[in-house]
Amino acid sequence: MARRRPCATMWPAVTAMAFAVVVTAAAAAPPAGSEPARRLAAELLILRGDLGRLDEAGLSAQNRDGLRQRIAGALGLLPWLLRQSGDAAGAERLRAWQGRPLPEAAVRGVLAAELDAEIAQHPIDTGAFLQPLPTPAHLREARAIHDAYCAGCHDGAGNGAPDAALPSRDLFKMAQEEAANVFLARLVNGVKGDAMLHFANPLTDAQIGALWTLYKTASSPRRAD
Repeated sequence: MARRRPCATMWPAVTAMAFAVVVTAAAAAPPAGSEPARRLAAELLILRGDLGRLDEAGLSAQNRDGLRQRIAGALGLLPWLLRQSGDAAGAERLRAWQGRPLPEAAVRGVLAAELDAEIAQHPIDTGAFLQPLPTPAHLREARAIHDAYCAGCHDGAGNGAPDAALPSRDLFKMAQEEAANVFLARLVNGVKGDAMLHFANPLTDAQIGALWTLYKTASSPRRAD
């Protein structure tokens, strides 16, 4: 039996349906500055920072294994976040890296270039954390937050214990050695609250901005290099 060919009058309807799907997908993407968009931007930057650390000299085998595990986890999550943002092409590009070993610097460089392209498309809004600019009072509050909640694990930790997979590191040292937007991303997605907050970051944007400024401009109280 001969296969029926679509009637020519059907094509406008099919085209309209396809256009509607594209428009719906674009409308579903989270707006810039929203919490989903911020989470995506921060996760991309954290992955880029972790990937760069694999090339650092002096990392212990445990530290390197911990980074590889975290990179693998990020590559599992990011395609879903990208798809939720409406970036299906970016999701597919990163999905292709899932399960792939990253033994050589040249191979990691290809992934780094992919991440740089996604970061440019989904940048973190650094200015949102500096409106208004931190005042001396904000910086004193940031120091108090650090002393109360961060110092016990991070001060004097250097690059972290060599026998731990993902050790605590000195935040002042990190801020002065990492790209500024990567370190900000670690503050945005890395600081977690408790179960009552559903483990969301409990700090306001102004408090994160003040901590970011403090860590970039001050020295660690107990720095161990």
